[in-house]
Amino acid sequence: MSRRTVIAVDLDGTLAHYDKWPGEGIIGLPIPPMVDNVKRWLRLGYIVIIFTARATDDFEIRAIQEWLMDQDLPPLMVTREKLKIFDEIWDDRAIGVERNTGKITTGGVIALDATRNHQVPNV
Repeated sequence: MSRRTVIAVDLDGTLAHYDKWPGEGIIGLPIPPMVDNVKRWLRLGYIVIIFTARATDDFEIRAIQEWLMDQDLPPLMVTREKLKIFDEIWDDRAIGVERNTGKITTGGVIALDATRNHQVPNV
């Protein structure tokens, strides 16, 4: 029997709308395409873990799980640690890099600030 795929999904800016820190326990509106992705992954039998810097204490984790349930999602595992079991990480700030090569796999554009985009060539 093969191991189930584990997908880590960031909360703020990926699964929930985020502009600036709203305060503890306050989570933005859902981003429907990502909520739909999570629902589809769960139906397909994947394990989905919420991977967020917010997971600092029980209060925040409960708030996240309640938010998930409000979106008709189960109370998924929530962590702030990058776990070795992650097969994929979906995050609004990540740049994909091919393992052991340094080759960028997500388009090659890094936005370092709001005024400049820097092209990074694939090597």
